[in-house]
Amino acid sequence: MQNAIRTCLLVVILISSSASSAAPLALEQYTVLVALTLNFAHFTQWPEQAFANSGNNLQVCLVGDNALLQSFDSISGKAVGNRVIKIINTDKLRNLNQCHILFLSELSNSVLSQVFLDTKQYPVLTIGEEADFIGSGGMVAMVNTDGKIQLHINLAMVKSSGLTISSSLLRLAKIVGDN
Repeated sequence: MQNAIRTCLLVVILISSSASSAAPLALEQYTVLVALTLNFAHFTQWPEQAFANSGNNLQVCLVGDNALLQSFDSISGKAVGNRVIKIINTDKLRNLNQCHILFLSELSNSVLSQVFLDTKQYPVLTIGEEADFIGSGGMVAMVNTDGKIQLHINLAMVKSSGLTISSSLLRLAKIVGDN
């Protein structure tokens, strides 16, 4: 299992090495972030009550531009265990408690702080792409450093939301914050 995760992440990192960190995220870099998000969906456990109102769906909510939304369409309907991914555009930042994964792109720190307050009591895995995402209260940051995506995980925030991320995936990330 660990070898499969490493192989997948290695492929993702190699793909991402061609993306420019100076330009806005291109469609191909979003594709890498989508693949990593899919890995988090596979290797994260939610409490069973998190699915009380979503039926068979693992709801991935998105806040970002059209390129982000288009990239995530590629995983809509994919199976994750016994659930199916449903993509939800949440640009109005309402009903965030319906999300299992919340991918946030291009929001100010003040807006992020409010989103984290609104989702803190729910088992919602928050994912962003900026280095300061974790410092604002996010759980997973996928940071482009010299053309490679580095994973930063705030394990304390993950645990406080009732989520569990596989230790195999945690070994590939930089753990930040108090454990």
